[in-house]
Amino acid sequence: MPSARADELRRVAVRLGFQRARQTGSHERWKHKDGRSVTIPIHGGRAIGPPLLYRILDQLGIDLLTFEQMR
Repeated sequence: MPSARADELRRVAVRLGFQRARQTGSHERWKHKDGRSVTIPIHGGRAIGPPLLYRILDQLGIDLLTFEQMR
């Protein structure tokens, strides 16, 4: 079962050209120049499980294989 930590998702978002727009509580909102946006939950060092991970990857516009390569 795939999982990832928030810091890995942040790193990939930066590599894809996203910029952190704001943070509300434990959620960061990232925006891309082309209009895409993604919310990354920041819950310490805990892993983000498969259902949420797939939704975040969809918002980033990449698949799991691409994410694994960029990690």
